[in-house]
Amino acid sequence: MRFPTPYRTLGWAPLGGGYARTRLISNHQVDKNDRHATEAPRLFLSRRIRALEPDAGVTVAMMTGAQVANAAYVCVRRGTLAVAAWCTAGCSNALRAGDRATVADTRPGTINLIVAISQALADAALAEAIQIATEARVLAVQQAGIVSTRSGLPATGTGTDCIVIAAPAGPRAHPWCGKHTLIGELIARAALKSCARALARSRP
Repeated sequence: MRFPTPYRTLGWAPLGGGYARTRLISNHQVDKNDRHATEAPRLFLSRRIRALEPDAGVTVAMMTGAQVANAAYVCVRRGTLAVAAWCTAGCSNALRAGDRATVADTRPGTINLIVAISQALADAALAEAIQIATEARVLAVQQAGIVSTRSGLPATGTGTDCIVIAAPAGPRAHPWCGKHTLIGELIARAALKSCARALARSRP
């Protein structure tokens, strides 16, 4: 995903995680058995991005074993505000928050979500946007009837999910975006629909 100007981002992507400014967000598909990718994801993604986009500069990059071709895109608008969400999904690694740790037995399968907002958000609002997007992802997973591979209880996501929020820089940033706000509503709608569609495409 390329932006016309540097966008402010927040997420826990392996490359460029935390708060950052970037023109490029990548969701890179990898082979599930690629040890270079799984053992050193930051180095792997950095090298791959430099090979594909030598002049990319600061990049935020995720990786997934899911089929990127099956990504789901949703854009919702109200007036001058637009929120777009892109999601790739695999659920063979489905877990429920609070399941016993399984670091030694990590399976492939992840839900990656990028949410881009057309208006500027303050730092706190970027963090709140991640909360809203996460709630929407949980709702999509539970509405799809996915259960934890560890406990057999309704899953809340997978063990390797990643979310990145992006918004333009600007002096008139929204200070918050909770569920009472229009921004919060549109983030939730876009994230929920894109996650639901991606999950449906990932299942046989």
